[in-house]
Amino acid sequence: MESTINERVREIADKFCKGNVSELARVVGVKQPLLRDIVSARAVEPSFKTLSKIVNNATLNISGDWLLTGKGGMQKSEVDVVDNDVASKAVPVYDLHAAGGLKALLENDRGEYMYNEMIIPNTQNCDGVIYARDDAMYPLLNGLNIAVYKQLHSIGNLIEGEICFVEYEIEGDYFLMMRYVQWEEMGETLRLVSYNKRYPDRVIPVSVVMAIAYVRAIVDIKTII
Repeated sequence: MESTINERVREIADKFCKGNVSELARVVGVKQPLLRDIVSARAVEPSFKTLSKIVNNATLNISGDWLLTGKGGMQKSEVDVVDNDVASKAVPVYDLHAAGGLKALLENDRGEYMYNEMIIPNTQNCDGVIYARDDAMYPLLNGLNIAVYKQLHSIGNLIEGEICFVEYEIEGDYFLMMRYVQWEEMGETLRLVSYNKRYPDRVIPVSVVMAIAYVRAIVDIKTII
Protein backbone atom coordinates (compact mmCIF):
# COMPACT_ATOMS: atom_id res chain seq x y z
CA MET A 1 0.00 0.00 0.00
CA GLU A 2 1.40 3.37 -1.01
CA SER A 3 1.99 5.93 1.72
CA THR A 4 0.45 9.41 1.73
CA ILE A 5 2.33 12.71 1.71
CA ASN A 6 1.39 13.11 5.36
CA GLU A 7 2.89 9.73 6.21
CA ARG A 8 6.06 10.61 4.33
CA VAL A 9 6.40 13.82 6.34
CA ARG A 10 6.15 11.64 9.45
CA GLU A 11 8.89 9.38 8.01
CA ILE A 12 11.15 12.43 7.67
CA ALA A 13 10.55 13.34 11.32
CA ASP A 14 11.24 9.75 12.38
CA LYS A 15 14.48 9.48 10.42
CA PHE A 16 16.06 12.88 11.04
CA CYS A 17 14.50 14.07 14.29
CA LYS A 18 13.87 10.79 16.16
CA GLY A 19 10.14 11.28 15.72
CA ASN A 20 10.19 14.78 17.22
CA VAL A 21 7.80 16.75 15.00
CA SER A 22 8.52 20.00 16.84
CA GLU A 23 12.21 19.62 16.04
CA LEU A 24 11.45 19.00 12.36
CA ALA A 25 9.30 22.15 12.33
CA ARG A 26 12.24 24.10 13.76
CA VAL A 27 14.67 22.64 11.21
CA VAL A 28 12.55 23.48 8.15
CA GLY A 29 11.19 26.76 9.53
CA VAL A 30 7.45 26.15 9.82
CA LYS A 31 5.07 26.53 12.76
CA GLN A 32 4.93 23.50 15.03
CA PRO A 33 1.09 23.24 15.21
CA LEU A 34 0.94 23.30 11.41
CA LEU A 35 3.32 20.34 11.08
CA ARG A 36 1.62 18.43 13.90
CA ASP A 37 -1.73 18.75 12.11
CA ILE A 38 -0.13 17.22 9.01
CA VAL A 39 1.27 14.13 10.73
CA SER A 40 -1.50 13.62 13.30
CA ALA A 41 -4.81 11.82 12.85
CA ARG A 42 -6.23 15.06 11.42
CA ALA A 43 -4.02 14.51 8.35
CA VAL A 44 -4.31 18.13 7.16
CA GLU A 45 -3.18 18.51 3.54
CA PRO A 46 0.31 20.10 3.44
CA SER A 47 0.49 23.47 1.71
CA PHE A 48 2.84 24.24 -1.15
CA LYS A 49 4.77 26.52 1.19
CA THR A 50 5.35 23.73 3.72
CA LEU A 51 6.36 21.17 1.08
CA SER A 52 8.71 23.68 -0.52
CA LYS A 53 10.41 24.40 2.81
CA ILE A 54 10.96 20.71 3.44
CA VAL A 55 12.38 20.01 -0.01
CA ASN A 56 14.53 23.14 -0.12
CA ASN A 57 16.17 22.39 3.24
CA ALA A 58 19.80 21.60 2.41
CA THR A 59 20.33 19.62 5.62
CA LEU A 60 17.53 17.17 4.95
CA ASN A 61 18.18 16.96 1.17
CA ILE A 62 14.70 15.48 0.60
CA SER A 63 13.70 14.41 -2.90
CA GLY A 64 10.67 16.36 -4.12
CA ASP A 65 9.57 13.43 -6.29
CA TRP A 66 9.63 11.08 -3.30
CA LEU A 67 7.79 13.51 -1.03
CA LEU A 68 5.01 14.15 -3.55
CA THR A 69 4.65 10.70 -5.15
CA GLY A 70 6.51 8.20 -2.99
CA LYS A 71 8.68 7.21 -5.94
CA GLY A 72 12.44 6.83 -5.65
CA GLY A 73 14.55 7.41 -2.57
CA MET A 74 13.79 9.74 0.30
CA GLN A 75 16.88 11.84 -0.33
CA LYS A 76 18.21 13.34 -3.53
CA SER A 77 21.01 11.27 -5.01
CA GLU A 78 22.84 14.34 -6.23
CA VAL A 79 22.57 18.11 -6.32
CA ASP A 80 20.77 19.48 -9.37
CA VAL A 81 22.90 21.81 -11.50
CA VAL A 82 21.11 24.52 -13.42
CA ASP A 83 22.56 25.49 -16.79
CA ASN A 84 22.73 29.28 -16.98
CA ASP A 85 22.81 29.09 -20.77
CA VAL A 86 19.08 28.30 -20.85
CA ALA A 87 18.09 31.62 -19.29
CA SER A 88 17.46 30.24 -15.82
CA LYS A 89 17.11 32.65 -12.94
CA ALA A 90 15.94 32.78 -9.37
CA VAL A 91 12.28 33.81 -9.42
CA PRO A 92 10.63 35.13 -6.22
CA VAL A 93 7.77 33.02 -4.85
CA TYR A 94 5.00 35.11 -3.28
CA ASP A 95 2.32 34.26 -0.75
CA LEU A 96 -0.82 35.54 -2.44
CA HIS A 97 -2.99 34.80 0.58
CA ALA A 98 -0.74 36.79 2.92
CA ALA A 99 -0.76 39.70 0.49
CA GLY A 100 -4.55 39.80 0.57
CA GLY A 101 -5.05 39.32 -3.17
CA LEU A 102 -3.47 40.01 -6.51
CA LYS A 103 -4.04 43.78 -6.49
CA ALA A 104 -2.39 44.14 -3.09
CA LEU A 105 0.55 42.00 -4.18
CA LEU A 106 1.14 44.01 -7.36
CA GLU A 107 0.77 47.43 -5.75
CA ASN A 108 2.59 46.99 -2.43
CA ASP A 109 6.14 46.14 -1.42
CA ARG A 110 6.34 42.57 -2.69
CA GLY A 111 9.36 41.77 -0.54
CA GLU A 112 7.03 41.61 2.43
CA TYR A 113 5.18 38.67 0.88
CA MET A 114 8.11 36.73 -0.59
CA TYR A 115 8.88 33.52 1.25
CA ASN A 116 11.21 31.76 -1.15
CA GLU A 117 12.97 31.80 -4.49
CA MET A 118 12.83 29.12 -7.14
CA ILE A 119 15.15 28.32 -10.03
CA ILE A 120 13.03 27.84 -13.15
CA PRO A 121 14.72 27.23 -16.54
CA ASN A 122 13.78 29.35 -19.55
CA THR A 123 12.07 31.98 -17.43
CA GLN A 124 12.14 35.43 -18.96
CA ASN A 125 10.17 38.64 -18.57
CA CYS A 126 8.24 37.69 -15.46
CA ASP A 127 7.51 39.28 -12.08
CA GLY A 128 7.30 36.21 -9.87
CA VAL A 129 5.64 32.93 -9.00
CA ILE A 130 2.46 32.16 -7.07
CA TYR A 131 0.81 28.88 -6.16
CA ALA A 132 -2.04 28.08 -8.56
CA ARG A 133 -5.17 26.00 -8.04
CA ASP A 134 -8.41 26.43 -9.98
CA ASP A 135 -10.78 23.55 -10.79
CA ALA A 136 -12.07 25.47 -13.79
CA MET A 137 -8.64 25.03 -15.41
CA TYR A 138 -8.42 21.25 -14.85
CA PRO A 139 -6.58 19.30 -16.25
CA LEU A 140 -4.28 22.16 -17.27
CA LEU A 141 -3.95 22.71 -13.54
CA ASN A 142 -3.72 19.34 -11.87
CA GLY A 143 -2.36 18.88 -8.36
CA LEU A 144 0.48 21.04 -7.14
CA ASN A 145 1.14 23.75 -9.68
CA ILE A 146 2.83 27.10 -9.71
CA ALA A 147 2.18 29.91 -12.15
CA VAL A 148 4.85 32.28 -13.42
CA TYR A 149 3.16 35.66 -13.87
CA LYS A 150 3.73 39.09 -15.43
CA GLN A 151 1.65 42.09 -14.45
CA LEU A 152 -0.47 43.76 -17.13
CA HIS A 153 -0.36 47.47 -16.30
CA SER A 154 -3.01 48.63 -18.78
CA ILE A 155 -5.99 46.47 -19.66
CA GLY A 156 -6.16 48.26 -23.00
CA ASN A 157 -2.97 46.40 -23.96
CA LEU A 158 -4.55 42.99 -23.34
CA ILE A 159 -3.55 40.27 -25.80
CA GLU A 160 -6.64 38.12 -26.40
CA GLY A 161 -6.50 34.39 -25.82
CA GLU A 162 -3.78 34.56 -23.15
CA ILE A 163 -4.24 32.87 -19.77
CA CYS A 164 -4.41 35.47 -17.01
CA PHE A 165 -5.03 35.87 -13.33
CA VAL A 166 -8.03 38.18 -13.08
CA GLU A 167 -9.15 39.77 -9.82
CA TYR A 168 -12.48 41.59 -9.74
CA GLU A 169 -15.34 42.62 -7.49
CA ILE A 170 -19.04 42.73 -8.32
CA GLU A 171 -21.65 44.00 -5.84
CA GLY A 172 -19.39 43.31 -2.88
CA ASP A 173 -18.42 39.81 -4.01
CA TYR A 174 -14.71 39.24 -4.61
CA PHE A 175 -13.28 36.87 -7.24
CA LEU A 176 -9.76 35.79 -8.18
CA MET A 177 -9.46 33.28 -10.96
CA MET A 178 -7.23 32.00 -13.72
CA ARG A 179 -8.88 32.03 -17.14
CA TYR A 180 -8.34 32.51 -20.84
CA VAL A 181 -9.28 36.15 -21.42
CA GLN A 182 -10.98 37.56 -24.50
CA TRP A 183 -12.65 40.81 -25.39
CA GLU A 184 -16.43 40.40 -25.43
CA GLU A 185 -16.92 44.06 -26.37
CA MET A 186 -13.68 45.90 -27.01
CA GLY A 187 -12.84 48.22 -24.14
CA GLU A 188 -16.09 47.45 -22.30
CA THR A 189 -16.45 43.79 -21.31
CA LEU A 190 -14.23 40.72 -20.96
CA ARG A 191 -15.08 37.07 -21.50
CA LEU A 192 -13.36 34.72 -19.04
CA VAL A 193 -13.09 31.25 -20.56
CA SER A 194 -12.52 28.06 -18.55
CA TYR A 195 -10.38 25.11 -19.69
CA ASN A 196 -12.74 22.72 -17.90
CA LYS A 197 -15.98 22.94 -19.88
CA ARG A 198 -18.03 22.08 -16.79
CA TYR A 199 -17.48 25.71 -15.80
CA PRO A 200 -19.35 28.26 -17.93
CA ASP A 201 -17.72 31.38 -19.34
CA ARG A 202 -18.15 34.62 -17.45
CA VAL A 203 -18.59 38.05 -18.99
CA ILE A 204 -17.60 40.94 -16.76
CA PRO A 205 -17.37 44.72 -17.22
CA VAL A 206 -13.84 46.08 -17.51
CA SER A 207 -14.75 48.57 -14.79
CA VAL A 208 -14.91 45.86 -12.10
CA VAL A 209 -11.40 44.50 -12.78
CA MET A 210 -9.07 45.24 -9.86
CA ALA A 211 -5.91 43.57 -11.20
CA ILE A 212 -4.79 41.38 -14.07
CA ALA A 213 -1.57 39.48 -14.82
CA TYR A 214 -0.47 37.24 -17.67
CA VAL A 215 0.38 33.63 -16.83
CA ARG A 216 3.73 33.11 -18.56
CA ALA A 217 4.08 29.46 -17.57
CA ILE A 218 2.36 26.77 -15.53
CA VAL A 219 4.75 24.36 -13.87
CA ASP A 220 4.11 21.11 -12.03
CA ILE A 221 6.32 21.55 -8.97
CA LYS A 222 7.20 17.85 -9.07
CA THR A 223 9.38 18.65 -12.07
CA ILE A 224 11.48 21.26 -10.28
CA ILE A 225 11.74 20.22 -6.63
